[in-house]
Amino acid sequence: MVENIPEDIVKDFQFICRLHEQAVCDHDKCREFSENLSELLIRLEDMEFYRLADRIMGILLNCKPKDASHCEKANLVGEMLKEITKELPK
Repeated sequence: MVENIPEDIVKDFQFICRLHEQAVCDHDKCREFSENLSELLIRLEDMEFYRLADRIMGILLNCKPKDASHCEKANLVGEMLKEITKELPK
């Protein structure tokens, strides 16, 4: 990834990834994941990290928390998160 992403953003993204692992079967965690990812998107746009913000927006487009049912796109969202994680500084 070309953008020089600050360490606090990377740590927040890692927290969001862990939250997604918990959210697959927990509606409250799913909603928390979506809200945290939305907040991160706003921060990235404010900091002008548009490439990463676009990728986060793609995840949010596939993330639709539902009551009383399993997430249909959990695997897709998980893979999208992994792809971003590979490109972020460790």
